[in-house]
Amino acid sequence: MKVDYNKLVRDKIPEIIKNSGRACEYKILGKSEIQDALKDKLLEKAEVFMNKPSEDELSDIYELLDTIVEAFEYEPLHIDYLKIQNKENKGSYSEKVFLISVDDGQ
Repeated sequence: MKVDYNKLVRDKIPEIIKNSGRACEYKILGKSEIQDALKDKLLEKAEVFMNKPSEDELSDIYELLDTIVEAFEYEPLHIDYLKIQNKENKGSYSEKVFLISVDDGQ
């Protein structure tokens, strides 16, 4: 029985599938394709984490974010700088603030 996935997977998945005695079809994505596939994968992983939070799923998200930084040719140190800057300007999430509404007075 053939099952279609049409999604980005970790590099060793085709080898793991073949070693289990099954066959698979895959391709290597180009630059524009990988960027779209990574965005789709981020949404997929976020949904999985929302439904069942775990350290394993979070580790997948960390790995995915590293790959996104590389694929979009972002500078990791600049990402760290922006993180610090945003934390200084807007704060973090550590205080658990949940905004309910804003009244603009009009």
